[in-house]
Amino acid sequence: MQTSNRLTHSALLRRKPFLSSSDSARAKQDIDTFLDAKIEEWNATVPFARHLEGTEIHLQYYRQTLIEHAWRIRLMRTVQSYALHKITRVNAEAAKLYAAYQDEEMLHDVLFMKDAEKVGLSAQDIFATEPNLHTRLLAGYLYFVAEHEKVLGVICYSYLVEYTTQKITPKQIRAMSTSLGKDMIVGQAAHLNTDLVEDHTQDMWNILSLFVESEQDIVDIKRYFDEIQELLRQFFVDMYERFGTTELQSA
Repeated sequence: MQTSNRLTHSALLRRKPFLSSSDSARAKQDIDTFLDAKIEEWNATVPFARHLEGTEIHLQYYRQTLIEHAWRIRLMRTVQSYALHKITRVNAEAAKLYAAYQDEEMLHDVLFMKDAEKVGLSAQDIFATEPNLHTRLLAGYLYFVAEHEKVLGVICYSYLVEYTTQKITPKQIRAMSTSLGKDMIVGQAAHLNTDLVEDHTQDMWNILSLFVESEQDIVDIKRYFDEIQELLRQFFVDMYERFGTTELQSA
């Protein structure tokens, strides 16, 4: 009886990337320009968009952001582990890079929890607080994308986070070093340091670019950015409506 190999989706084949080195650089520049415009749009339309860059902090709002950061990292690591499973079936090189990135990021919830403790929130307080609806919707959206669309859509989330972190978070850390005190934001500073030293923005582009297989994928990357930003916008609008109108406090 004649037999054949029944295995599929095992990332056995090594395909030549659609983007050459020069094409990849041009595509990244185009996408980064697109994201720069999204940051400007964000600052113009999202309430409290630059609050953490200010001289005073709404403490209740800030406390809630730490809770949500911890939960978001916890939820994302399960989503991204599922995405890694999908990636291993189609691109071994991307899987290796994505696994290394997850290894560096996966436990960073504890960094935000350490800063939360400085403002009176214990681990038990965080565990007892249900994640915001929009945090849960974001996790669900990424699960859906991983299962039914293109895995690059999940990688888009990480690229968006890393790119905007590189652009925005250093300003926030400098400002909070004054408004809250350096000893109050040790965890967040360590998180930023990892992102910058390891150059996670470039790492994520190296992964994302491996999944660009046509010009349509560039279009779809921008569509994913639009959708992810809208979910994040809804989260921050809700946060402002719930916590942003409380009395200003400087810690």
